[in-house]
Amino acid sequence: MVATVAAPSRRDWTLLAIAAARGGPLTPVQLQKSLFLLGKQFPDELGPGFYRFEPYNYGPFSKQVYVDAEELGRDGLVAFTSHSGGRWLDYVATPAGTRQASDVGAHAPPNLLAYLARVVNWSSEQSFPNLLRWIYAKYPEYRAKSIFTD
Repeated sequence: MVATVAAPSRRDWTLLAIAAARGGPLTPVQLQKSLFLLGKQFPDELGPGFYRFEPYNYGPFSKQVYVDAEELGRDGLVAFTSHSGGRWLDYVATPAGTRQASDVGAHAPPNLLAYLARVVNWSSEQSFPNLLRWIYAKYPEYRAKSIFTD
């Protein structure tokens, strides 16, 4: 009998996104938008159990992303820091989180991992306004409830 390894879960993708920042902090908006873009690019591969994003204050939003990130924190896989001046907590993979992300990533489709690494890197380089402007230009339907004005 051959043992099968499960594909990464929704929560695993959150850990993989945070770990893709390679020890750097990922803001809540960067995390949300990175996972949103992953889901938009690979809906069939991620399946119906992936995050459901809705228009919200700053574009596409899924409360479940925060729930999963907090759970990863309780499990010691993610640390919360205040690199952004204390207005919100950023996410950083702990050494244990980085190890687990590596283990999980070994069972993830390489094209999804590569895309996630690129999108996390890209979102980390964007200012908050530029990130939202880009998202709204590509996905204008997610601007519906936005409080962001530029």
